[in-house]
Amino acid sequence: MLEMLTLAALIAGTWAGPIEPSPSAMAELEKATTAFDEPNCPAVLESVNRLKATPDYKQNDWVRRVLLEFSALCLSQSSQESDKAQAYAEAMLASDMQGSGDGVWGVRLDREVRTKDWPAAVTSFERVAAERPLYLNRVPLAWLNYIDLQLRRADQTALRRRYLALFADSSYWPEEPGGSTEGFRYRYALLLADAGEQEKADAIARLLTNPSLLMSLSLDPRFRPVLGDDLNLRAVTERYLTQLRTQVGRFPNAIRPVIDVAEHQRMLGRPQDALATLRTIEPAIKGDAPLSDRDDNVIWWWDQMSRAHRAAGDVPAAVAALRTASAIKEGNAVNVSHTINLANLQLNTGDPAGAVETLLPLAGAGDGTASPYGVMQIVGVRGCASHRLGRQAVADADLAYARAHIDDAPGTLTQLQLCRGDLDGAAASMIARLENKDQRHGALEELSTFNAPPNTLPRDPVVAELGKLRARPDVQAAARATSTFRSRASNTAL
Repeated sequence: MLEMLTLAALIAGTWAGPIEPSPSAMAELEKATTAFDEPNCPAVLESVNRLKATPDYKQNDWVRRVLLEFSALCLSQSSQESDKAQAYAEAMLASDMQGSGDGVWGVRLDREVRTKDWPAAVTSFERVAAERPLYLNRVPLAWLNYIDLQLRRADQTALRRRYLALFADSSYWPEEPGGSTEGFRYRYALLLADAGEQEKADAIARLLTNPSLLMSLSLDPRFRPVLGDDLNLRAVTERYLTQLRTQVGRFPNAIRPVIDVAEHQRMLGRPQDALATLRTIEPAIKGDAPLSDRDDNVIWWWDQMSRAHRAAGDVPAAVAALRTASAIKEGNAVNVSHTINLANLQLNTGDPAGAVETLLPLAGAGDGTASPYGVMQIVGVRGCASHRLGRQAVADADLAYARAHIDDAPGTLTQLQLCRGDLDGAAASMIARLENKDQRHGALEELSTFNAPPNTLPRDPVVAELGKLRARPDVQAAARATSTFRSRASNTAL
């Protein structure tokens, strides 16, 4: 995550101390500067070590700060643990000095997160938010979300609350295409509600505009008084779409804002509009245009093209788009996410044999190629496809795996049971999820109904089985005991 400073930022400011830097110190700093710009960190560190032995280092704060920053930034790139520890120590000193740059804060935060020193990391983030909010806005969202996930997994609730409060605040706004505070605000509202501070939680909930997050929050009875019993998701989505279009103008050379607009057009039942939106940047996607987030989002542009084609009823085009996405490697490895997405699309559109074949490169995904959640998605698609193909031994093995690893992806077991027509088993797993505080939201969303895409494609058999599950009195009673699920009949869903 480290952000290297530009050289001008590193040596900015004026010297301060009893005496001005000596000519020899300034000459050595110029050598270090040239080496840093190449970049040539070994040469930088040689200059730093020479200068640390001079009176200038001891007597002049500006010289000391610049040398500490050079040292921290270069040592942090080393593969040696001792160098990384020294880089952190240098960054700690430099970050407390007047005029220090953002780069040493990057070294400091990176080390604290990598070593899982959560109290130090959260305290550092609080200082960054107070002292250099513009830098906080530039920190990648993926990294910030990763930290929140780690805090949750470490059961650091008090620290997580302090952390989320920083990003739920109106002073924070990520400078990233498609970036938003909404995910942080949603999670912060839930933490406040869990702590019994519903009034504060409601105040955060009122700031949300994302329809998916609002829908999820509306399933929680604690938020019904502030969100209402008849949340009009279509109206919410139309307003949010207007908001998303401003992001396209703000980041004209980015992919993510275009994807977000297309996604919500599709959610509103307008797949042709979604396709038209995506095609506005198709020449840039297929060419060599310098799109600012190409590396992160070109795959997701193809994914969204597939979703829009499917919603419009064109399965061959949907499959072709996902084949293109899945062929784009992640590093030097198989693209796990989109290979699974392609197999799932094939399964849901009547080609279980194709789904099984697509998943073959992921046969060893349990060795760490995929996350535990990803392995469960493979098991879910392969297990259902194998059942439909009559390969019962494989189907049974995948069902057993899903049952044994249910916490990795609770919905997978329910989906496999529905695929096999085991309504009693599906009801039991669904009720267990409804009774589990951490799994309840996902279960309620699965039980909610939404308008079908405007095409004439045959629906996957699991859709009909889910309808039967939804109608069971035992499932409805379990849902009512915790909240309720949404229905098209209430005119509150898309």
